[in-house]
Amino acid sequence: MSPRQAPWSMLTRWLAVGVMAALTGCAGTPPPVWQLDVRQAVEQAMAATLAGQTRVANAQWQRALQAAAATGRADVLAHVALSRCAVEQTALVWQGCTAAQPYLPDAGPALQAYAAWLAWPESPSSAPTVGALPPAHQPVAQRLLQGAPPGELVLALQSVPDPLARLVAGSIAWRAGRLDAAGVAVLVDTASAQGWRRPLAVWLGVQARLADAAGDAEAAARARRRQAWVLRPEAPPTDQGR
Repeated sequence: MSPRQAPWSMLTRWLAVGVMAALTGCAGTPPPVWQLDVRQAVEQAMAATLAGQTRVANAQWQRALQAAAATGRADVLAHVALSRCAVEQTALVWQGCTAAQPYLPDAGPALQAYAAWLAWPESPSSAPTVGALPPAHQPVAQRLLQGAPPGELVLALQSVPDPLARLVAGSIAWRAGRLDAAGVAVLVDTASAQGWRRPLAVWLGVQARLADAAGDAEAAARARRRQAWVLRPEAPPTDQGR
């Protein structure tokens, strides 16, 4: 699986049970143009978001929204909005996913559960139904809701096979104040392995701050060096001889 395929796969593998099943034509019937437009635009928007290509990402999200709006369907519109909120969250950007709110009452229980999961740390009274979540999220969600210690959360994150699902779930755990340095290291390694520049830079910054707090100056410096390489790849190498 390539880095460009991974973002789309996490969402469609789950949403195919509900939303995306409805977006697929009958056997032998060509899919409608809007379906292809939504899928391609979301895929390209997620890839651009993870790469930190803001202008491209915004344009593709708008394209996806326009294609989804042509259906007049709450589930399709909610799918696009939640996809954007999920991928933004990998870089710890969370503002409540207000874009999805108008569609959720009519979007069905699976999308409502996913929206509740994304919002859960700030809305503890609206905890999601774990069984209604994407399967990749269920182990982490179960442990978070049960108050499991950070070590168990790390194991749960490591067991998530999809890298984007791992980053989204880890971000939720971090917002809930339940992720330790070992958990952050899992997210750093995940973003690095996929070449996802934007979340990698953010999680390296988190890693550096945790190392500072632990009094590990060497680890903090190493994380900041890596962050600088990610953010400024054109910078000349430091002259270590001076």
